[in-house]
Amino acid sequence: MIYYLGDKVSVIDEKVRLLKNKNKSWDYGYNEVLDTVIISKDGTLGEVYCISGINIGLPQQPDKKEIINHDKTAKNQKWERELIPEGLNDSNWDNVKYSKYVERQFKMRDEGCWIFLNGKAVYLTGTYWHFIQWYREEAEYPSLRVIQNELMIFWEACKADERSYGMDYVKNRRFGASALGNNEILESGSIHENKILGMISKKGADAKKIFNRLVRAFKRYPPFFKPETDGTTTPKTELVFTEQTKKRKQGEAVSEGQGLDTNISWHNTEMNAMDGEKIFRSLLDESGKYPPDVPFSTYWYIVKTSHRIGSNIVGKSMVVSTVNPMKKGGAEFKKIWDDSDVSKRNKNGQTKSGLYRIFIAAKYCLEGFFDEYGFSIVADPETPIINDLGKLVSIGSGTFLKNELEALKEDPEKQYEFLRQFPETERDAFRDEANDCAFNIVHLSEQIEHNDEELENNERGNNEVERGNFYWKDGIQDTEVLWMPDPVNGRFWIAKDYHPPAEYRNKREKKRIHGVLAWAPVNGNMGCLGVDPYNRSKTVDNRGSMGSIHLATRFHIGPFPNDAFILEYIDRPKKVELFFEDVIMAAVYFSMPFLPELSNEKFLQYVKDRGYRHFVLNNPFKLWKDLSDTEQEYGGVPPQDAKIGEYQFYAVEAYIQDHIGVARDESRRAIGEMGYMPFTRTLIQWKDVDPTKRTKYDAYISSSLALLGNQRRIKIEVEEAKPITIPFKRYDNSGAISKAI
Repeated sequence: MIYYLGDKVSVIDEKVRLLKNKNKSWDYGYNEVLDTVIISKDGTLGEVYCISGINIGLPQQPDKKEIINHDKTAKNQKWERELIPEGLNDSNWDNVKYSKYVERQFKMRDEGCWIFLNGKAVYLTGTYWHFIQWYREEAEYPSLRVIQNELMIFWEACKADERSYGMDYVKNRRFGASALGNNEILESGSIHENKILGMISKKGADAKKIFNRLVRAFKRYPPFFKPETDGTTTPKTELVFTEQTKKRKQGEAVSEGQGLDTNISWHNTEMNAMDGEKIFRSLLDESGKYPPDVPFSTYWYIVKTSHRIGSNIVGKSMVVSTVNPMKKGGAEFKKIWDDSDVSKRNKNGQTKSGLYRIFIAAKYCLEGFFDEYGFSIVADPETPIINDLGKLVSIGSGTFLKNELEALKEDPEKQYEFLRQFPETERDAFRDEANDCAFNIVHLSEQIEHNDEELENNERGNNEVERGNFYWKDGIQDTEVLWMPDPVNGRFWIAKDYHPPAEYRNKREKKRIHGVLAWAPVNGNMGCLGVDPYNRSKTVDNRGSMGSIHLATRFHIGPFPNDAFILEYIDRPKKVELFFEDVIMAAVYFSMPFLPELSNEKFLQYVKDRGYRHFVLNNPFKLWKDLSDTEQEYGGVPPQDAKIGEYQFYAVEAYIQDHIGVARDESRRAIGEMGYMPFTRTLIQWKDVDPTKRTKYDAYISSSLALLGNQRRIKIEVEEAKPITIPFKRYDNSGAISKAI
């Protein structure tokens, strides 16, 4: 009966399941033998569905007569709230004549219920039933939406699983996730004793608004669910429950005056919010939009410790958010998302974050595409049907979104932004805003997605690159450079098919240029390495920028692809001298020059002392006579040169436009052809870089320098012209008699 979010799986022999159902001996919680989280509270196990990697066992579907709407025709099987009995009020709700009604409310709140909707049996969790039956912020109660219920089935599994700290949900706009979170806080807070529940949002003011919505819903609560408070009629920061209702669920009575002592409060968006308290439930709303001083990737682990005592998990969190651009909180949220992958558990059976993540495509949640029974209208109906707004719908949400996207095909940036607003996949949800990237984010995203989805990826790269290190033959410097694959600790990443053939490898020649005799490369017409060195082996705080090297080829005749990056190095060896040696070995191996940033004279002095001065390119935009003394001695380009910074930006911009992502014209590639750039780390830096504050983007600097090095003019060696010899005598005819010259 899961229609959108999961697939039915078989985890147990049918005879065993039915036998335990007969005895009602299935326990609520994680069943290690079945690797299934059982959310049934009546001792039965029905169908099992896998939702976002979690096997979830539902209760057994009861006899037809026990299912809501069993006595109606399919067409009339809609959700209708059960009205409160006439005459029931705050003073008499515990009267015996209302007891069956009240007991049924507590039972459904605890166990959930089954309902027929247009002939289909649907299990509603107790939390979701509570939401559509009793949670009201405004004039109307929420409409039943099956997709919301399926999210709440996943949430129930997070609550039932003793290994889980809660749910990380990337939400769609207008889904009602904040209201569902409020519903959970109110329902669990009003029935459990001695608990602390809290909420936080992207700003304190937003958390306060959510809290005020909860207070409004509490004021409309039915009397049999409504505990006594501390007397504050409209609390501003904290809702305190002091005394329970006299009956919490079927058959369980409490004596008058027994304290509940539970409070719900909102918090300002600060790093210490909810820190140090034993939190039973937390709602972390819009956590993909937290301010820079409260990075969610750090804040979550503070809250996480508040949900446990030792190794015992004592609370659960609902983390719900749309995703801000990466530079505005989205990147921090994505770190927790990546840490919440249930396929990557530690030896304790937990994800790194402790949360379980879930994504729901926009097509299941689109306003105007729910039918009158609460099902999503995704596929095109055979005949027009009435939606929950009373309007006829002739196409499904899938077609509607496809049509909207097709209409934007002439404007890739608007297409890109549309997918961000109405995501079909997780990747769509985590897209940056189109105007938040210095370069063509459409092309970059296409290339990154291609690398992630089309190439065989693993933690160490993909099947287009090989990882390893260079070393000198027999350990003797300045002899022959050899390559050693090392898929675990290799510092270099090289395109597999583009190692130089033997006749091009380790080639160099001694040349005297500007009075300096040194080694020079012989493949300078084929490409260039860009180098961004770092200064010290270790910084004071044990951190520092990376050393970065890129090799970009140019248009040429030879064994390498034209206009392609074929080497990437983003690393920080323990000793800075190892990086210096790595640069020399890479340049010798490919026999190509390199253009470094002139930010580390120690590095360039090292290169010069080793006899490789002519492997180092000079500033390609200056004549020799215009170079400074330092530039003439060492080569390279000064990092403070604003003009060089502009050239670097334009070089990368043009390269991305011409060679990255899907080709949209035939100027460089066939239309529709995907670019070749297997180095995803570099693509991500291009996407994230702020060219005006580029110091921490090492890969951007070295890759752009490689492109600038390829823009230099290659000098063609031409022999000096020899005088032409004429094989005939010449005569002076100026006088009366010709004379031989």
